[in-house]
Amino acid sequence: MEKLVGFQMKLLLSISLVLPGILFSQTLDESFDPTSLSDWQPAKGYLEQVKPLREYLAEQQSSADSVSTNELHDFVFRVQLGSTTDYDEALAFEETAAGTFDDELVIQFDSPYYKIRVGKMNNREDAQSLQEFAFKNGYRRSWVIRTQNTAVNK
Repeated sequence: MEKLVGFQMKLLLSISLVLPGILFSQTLDESFDPTSLSDWQPAKGYLEQVKPLREYLAEQQSSADSVSTNELHDFVFRVQLGSTTDYDEALAFEETAAGTFDDELVIQFDSPYYKIRVGKMNNREDAQSLQEFAFKNGYRRSWVIRTQNTAVNK
């Protein structure tokens, strides 16, 4: 009886190894080219040509006067003064902060919180100096955050 069970197990194992090879022995059609679909998103980056240092410095000096300080950046640094789940409390917080800060105040809603943020800096160092000013004026839980540059609707 044990020989019969052993033989059946060997036969079952052999069939399970050989049967998929027989069933799927057809060759796959690999002629499809996914790049022919033309559904690629346009690239956000660009390749920059490497230039000699002397040429690069000459370009920088000639364009130094034409740099605009109002460039739009994808991300800016703000100082978050606080957050709350109550809209009226957020408005009151913003009104109180408006008396302290001359910089732009923003309430950003990120469910379920209304986040009260101040400033719109292009670098972290400026935002950290604003955070120190916030600390000195009683906003002890303020912190610097890098956030997406969004238009403020007033």
